Amino acid sequence: ELYDTYGFPLDMTQLLATERGLTVDTAEFERLMEQQRERARASQKKEVIVAATEGESVDQKPTDFVGYSETQAAATLVEVVKTDKDTYLVFDRTPFYAEMGGQAGDTGTVTIAGTDFAVADTIKDKSGRFLHKLASVPASGLPAASSAATLRVSVDRRRAISRHHSAAHLIHWALRKVLGTHVRQAGTSKTSERMRFDFSHFEAMTPEQLKEVERLVNEKVIDNAPVSAYETDFDKKPEGTLAFFGDKYGARVRVVDIGGYSRELCGGTHVATTGEIGLIKVVAEMAIAAGTRRIEAVAGQAAFDFVAQREAALAAVGSLLSAGPNDVAKKLETLLAHQKDLEKKLRAIEQKASAALSAELAAAAVEKNGLKFVSAAVTVSEPEALRHLGSQVLARLGEGVVTLGAAFGDKTSLVAFCSPAAIKAGFQAGKLIGEIAGQLGGKGGGKPDFAMGGGKDAAKLEAVMAARL
Repeated sequence: ELYDTYGFPLDMTQLLATERGLTVDTAEFERLMEQQRERARASQKKEVIVAATEGESVDQKPTDFVGYSETQAAATLVEVVKTDKDTYLVFDRTPFYAEMGGQAGDTGTVTIAGTDFAVADTIKDKSGRFLHKLASVPASGLPAASSAATLRVSVDRRRAISRHHSAAHLIHWALRKVLGTHVRQAGTSKTSERMRFDFSHFEAMTPEQLKEVERLVNEKVIDNAPVSAYETDFDKKPEGTLAFFGDKYGARVRVVDIGGYSRELCGGTHVATTGEIGLIKVVAEMAIAAGTRRIEAVAGQAAFDFVAQREAALAAVGSLLSAGPNDVAKKLETLLAHQKDLEKKLRAIEQKASAALSAELAAAAVEKNGLKFVSAAVTVSEPEALRHLGSQVLARLGEGVVTLGAAFGDKTSLVAFCSPAAIKAGFQAGKLIGEIAGQLGGKGGGKPDFAMGGGKDAAKLEAVMAARL
């Protein structure tokens, strides 16, 4: 369905599946595709959607897309299409771009006989018809076929998407300049909020490379180069024009040319000049599969919003540090060095206190049958310190059993240690922790010589630990 209905390439499905630890059954894919080809040859009936005009003659002609030059157009309703969940309107012509090539479908409004229908998405079926998905069906009901309509695209959203689409072309061009001509588009997504560009490359990009890519693309934005699009025969496309995905192209193709330096086969919508993009900011770069990287970026208003958020965060940190934007890093570095020094001194103090506490606990041990027992609720800075203290106490006892607990808010941490002689006598740290944790509404366990656990009832800790002696 991804490949056949939405034109999503098999190799990208495999990449995304691998990213999630899944595999794709390509043999089954081929089997189902062959079935689909046989059905297509045998019948022209719709396979997923059921027309509301069932029983009548339905126009199966492709929709005439006029959205490259228009964002509003008059059209005639050809058909109302329904699925189990959604309702779609099909027109003879439309300015709405249908989702394809990684570009999100348009939204907007359709007006028929004075009634406005909100379009939540636009997709394209196998016949080349554009399906305008309704956000909801009004109480007045659905319009009749052959109704005259006015279609209006959400212009601000379309422009935001177009900025991200043109930005993707610029980023592709810049990546090939910075990394090399081995870079090839492996997948892409362009929405009004951001763009994602997947590309072939063998290693993570360095911060310097990312900075250079961002510099190059914004340099071209400032140049305000013209962006043109035209159709030509596939075998007559200009030299150096890039094609992707292993797509199957027809005899006629559409070339998008940015300033004469970036040429790609593309059916999407774009800005008229690069200056309309405003600003491009790279947000992230990551691996998505072996030999495939991903760049996420924002353009236009989304880029300005991103910068504003970063500036606000920097200002907040600067305020806390009482430092200006240019001094934040130096001030933070000084504070971190001071913190590291304080932590070192604190550890020395804690180690001294732990040694004193371990001696105190060992001195208070209860001796039974040749073994010494310590069970107490103590105060420590963190669970790891509790483990260290228990180990110190057992070392002072020689042979015996140590069970300690500490409260951290409403919860408790527990440790138990058993010496070899204690284990031989039948004591096991894991079982001891299980018993104590159970009394405190928690759980725990471990090996015979050492175990850890936790409880939910800190109020009972002192009484539970004291009762074990």
